[in-house]
Amino acid sequence: NIPFVAVKGIGFYQEPEVAILRALTYFLSNPYDDYSLYILLKSPFFSIDEGSIVKAVNSEGDCLFSKWRKTRDGSEKLLDEWLLKIQQVPLSELIEEALSRTKAWEFFHEAQQRANVKKFIKLVEDLEADGKSLLKIRDFLERTEERADEPKANVNTEGMDAVRIMTIHGAKGLEFPVVFVPGIDEGFFTKAGDSLIYDTEGKLFFKYVPQSAVRRMDEDFILHSRKENEEQKRLFYVAVTRAEQAFFLTGRWSENNNSFLGFLKQGLGLNRVEPGAQSTEHRDRKTENRKQKTKKGPQWGTSVQLEGLSVISEQEIKALYKKRPRPKTSKAPSAPEKFIPIRVEKPLIWNAVTETIDIRRQHGKDWAVLGDVIHRLFEDISNGVITEGDMRARAQKLLMTKGIVNKQNERLLSVIGEDVSLLQEKGIWQDVIMPRDNSFSELPFVLGSGDTVYTGRIDRVINEDGVFKVYDYKTFPVDKKEMSYLLKGYASQLRIYKEAVKNLFNAEDVRSYIIFTHTGEIKEAG
Repeated sequence: NIPFVAVKGIGFYQEPEVAILRALTYFLSNPYDDYSLYILLKSPFFSIDEGSIVKAVNSEGDCLFSKWRKTRDGSEKLLDEWLLKIQQVPLSELIEEALSRTKAWEFFHEAQQRANVKKFIKLVEDLEADGKSLLKIRDFLERTEERADEPKANVNTEGMDAVRIMTIHGAKGLEFPVVFVPGIDEGFFTKAGDSLIYDTEGKLFFKYVPQSAVRRMDEDFILHSRKENEEQKRLFYVAVTRAEQAFFLTGRWSENNNSFLGFLKQGLGLNRVEPGAQSTEHRDRKTENRKQKTKKGPQWGTSVQLEGLSVISEQEIKALYKKRPRPKTSKAPSAPEKFIPIRVEKPLIWNAVTETIDIRRQHGKDWAVLGDVIHRLFEDISNGVITEGDMRARAQKLLMTKGIVNKQNERLLSVIGEDVSLLQEKGIWQDVIMPRDNSFSELPFVLGSGDTVYTGRIDRVINEDGVFKVYDYKTFPVDKKEMSYLLKGYASQLRIYKEAVKNLFNAEDVRSYIIFTHTGEIKEAG
């Protein structure tokens, strides 16, 4: 029961939460895809039991969806609604809405799961920004479905009370108090196989030698093997130098020297001696590292003395832990049976802090779309993904993915340009939007408060000498007379943001502001 998180691990497309979102995408692109609908119905989106699905399969109909419609349990209405919406709403937006409405977010509460879900949504957003249709997105997901080397979403593990699991490559440049490297007996996997691509004097060569005996004598294969061995030594050095206080290597004894264990044999003279036999090399040497206290198992020693180095067997590890004594059985008569009511914990309420629906209702769809685009533009600018010169082209692409074309596209591009110019004129652009040190854009958070869990993303957070400034962008048209009313209305939202920042950064001084992009106003709120 040790909590852990895989950092920069691979296998993103094979994760269950990604497979579920992929099934949703496949179904939306093709309602006749029975397998994807089956996954969707069993997933946290609906949590339908197997028996109900089998019953529907055995009924009349040309596909699972037409059969499922007859069940009339409410889920079919939601599926129909999504199929209608996908004609007008971007897939990324529909996925987020589906997660919120069905409360599927509650099942993806683990940090890695939530990060993977967000990475999938961001992936879809980027594909849509590049003009990819729903069918093109499905095609992309089908082509990448078996890709096992795609890294999982990165999780910020700072302050997290959990073991961090990562590859040695992923640990480069990082240091940790305690480091474990398991499986040091596992042999190295060579990339060459029976073929080899190499360059000599600027020319590229391909060599194919199917006979392993011949490969062992071939100079080019020998040279390649040596290079790979040197690379493994460099990798081993990276692993060893990650630890600050303690470093543990674990594995089984093996005669195979093509491994990290082999490096220890070569470098430290690591040696195994069976019971009753002790090599003269280790008999009288003070440099012998450690012997087992018991004669039951083999002994290990090293020919090099290093301070703090010890070799411990499985038996010795077990001996370090005292066995828990058996509790004494009482001869007293047992207590009479009684019933104790089970305490049922009140389920947590998950609340997404968002306002997209309110904007659409009060100002129309165009302003909701414009708000999404402006938020994406500001995020890209703040993160240095694009420059100011790239904004128009990027905005045009984002609008096109949301179905805004021709004159309507030009009109909204003009609004974006005017808003940016106004922010630049008032200095807000330079002070807040442009890239800054110690700053964050679209910062995700999960905040627990009583029986409610708030989730959302904060538009901008800037740390100025220990003072954390929280900024929320309001992109819809505002009359100056409405300012005080709106500031009061959004005060609770800003208070949640402030509390989230306090918890995330252990900050004491947090201030929150609203930036009205359409008027170029910045007001303190919350």
